[in-house]
Amino acid sequence: MNKRSLIGGIILGFVVAVFIIPLMFKIAAEDMLFKQVKSPYDFEKTVQVLVNRINKQPGWHVVTVINQEEEIKKYGGPDVGPVKIIKFCNAKYAGEMLKDDRTKFMAVKMPLSIAIYEDSMGRVYISLMNGYLLTRMLSLTPESKIMEKVVRDIQNILSFVHFRYSIF
Repeated sequence: MNKRSLIGGIILGFVVAVFIIPLMFKIAAEDMLFKQVKSPYDFEKTVQVLVNRINKQPGWHVVTVINQEEEIKKYGGPDVGPVKIIKFCNAKYAGEMLKDDRTKFMAVKMPLSIAIYEDSMGRVYISLMNGYLLTRMLSLTPESKIMEKVVRDIQNILSFVHFRYSIF
């Protein structure tokens, strides 16, 4: 291998590492970090179905439902259309997560959230963080074992829309 090829390879590797890989991550990040699925129901029925399914899932309960559309308007923001956020919790899993100082940082994601929104075309979507990705990123840690149970339960709650977590 000559010196010119070596330098060319180093430059090409640098360009790929600094520009191409971050660009690819940026393009894929939305699908990796967040999941959304179209609801078969109208906005209010979707909210009610989710509240009922969460409350019927053993150990889970709805903490609150935030009407984000009203909150935004109330404090001077524009009309964004129907958006509600369901905050929900499982005391057993939350207790497991928060009893150990090493895993208390996960409190930032508690209670969990599912958003329901209606787009400008009248389609209703359910949106949430990708718990599966978080579980994989934290694999072999105490919090990942708890997150695996959470992921299973959320998939069960959302089974009416055939929801499954995945990386993409």
